[in-house]
Amino acid sequence: MQLGFSSPQALRTPLLLPFRLGRGIIIARMDGGNGRQAKAGEDAPVKSTARRQVGLLKRLSGFAGRIALLGLHHLAKRVPLPLLYRVGEWLGRLAYRLSRRYRTVAERNLQMAYGDQWTRQQRQQMVRQVFIHFAKSLMEFLVGDGLSSDDLRRMVRLVGEEHLQWCLQQGKGTLVITAHYGNWEIAARYLTQCKGYVLNVVARDADDTATTVLVNRIREQGGYRVIPRGQAARAVLQALKRNELVALLPDQNAGDLFVPFFGRLAGTVAGPALLALRSGAPLLPVFCTRQPDNTYLFEILPPLVVQPSGSKERDVTETMTRLNAIIEQQIRKHPSQWLWLHNRWKTRPPEEVYAPSTAD
Repeated sequence: MQLGFSSPQALRTPLLLPFRLGRGIIIARMDGGNGRQAKAGEDAPVKSTARRQVGLLKRLSGFAGRIALLGLHHLAKRVPLPLLYRVGEWLGRLAYRLSRRYRTVAERNLQMAYGDQWTRQQRQQMVRQVFIHFAKSLMEFLVGDGLSSDDLRRMVRLVGEEHLQWCLQQGKGTLVITAHYGNWEIAARYLTQCKGYVLNVVARDADDTATTVLVNRIREQGGYRVIPRGQAARAVLQALKRNELVALLPDQNAGDLFVPFFGRLAGTVAGPALLALRSGAPLLPVFCTRQPDNTYLFEILPPLVVQPSGSKERDVTETMTRLNAIIEQQIRKHPSQWLWLHNRWKTRPPEEVYAPSTAD
């Protein structure tokens, strides 16, 4: 397979799993279940009660989160942006203190990614900065429907737009690839409100339905369409046929294939590569990085076009390996702006999970 500027032929056959390739890269089907069988008998009532309790806690948590989000949304629309940044910084510091779970996940991720390059104190300091960055980004998102085009132009400096224009000239749509990094929501709003591009964003619904409605309403008021992740394939292909932009964020844990990320195999989605092979659309990496003055540098990098080699498996693996490398390179430049709070290496390769014991 080659990654270049020529147009690939669409492939219509499904990706066959499982299989593995060399060089430590593994692809495997991950079953939806957890491999356990439920016990019958007296354990059933206990499990049923536990499930009800967990369900109640989730509903209460979702309700509390929704109330907090609505309150912050109300505040964001009535407070000047400079003051909102102070609120965001305060919320980030508070969340860092209160959220032991996500602190632990982030510190473990940093340990896995950087090893002994950083001391524990440096990791803790970085995690605190991550909390602050995303709290400020949340405030920017919540005030987003109050931002005018002039506000966005003052906030964002765009470079590399010629790469996007080239992609659209090919007439096959564009798969915009970014990450949970910087402020991808501001980038989407800028492309639609300031530049007039037609943009679709594939996003996961929140666990709470009312929160999903609020978040998607804010997004769609920014001019871009939200495609729910669970039913995205057909809608994405239709948008690409209309020569539109489709944004994907393939930097979170998945079980489609395992390719390197920060020197470790990471469970990664195959979707961007499969969609590129199927549609012929180029893959366009973009990143929107916060600057010290809370403006943004929006960088559009040169596109990748997947040219089929005859082996879909190899094409998918090499494409996602390349995308992971591009995302990792950007994160290393500004590590405080990536979502280390997410358990990126949660899913492990099957042969690693079920490796035989080496004990005597």
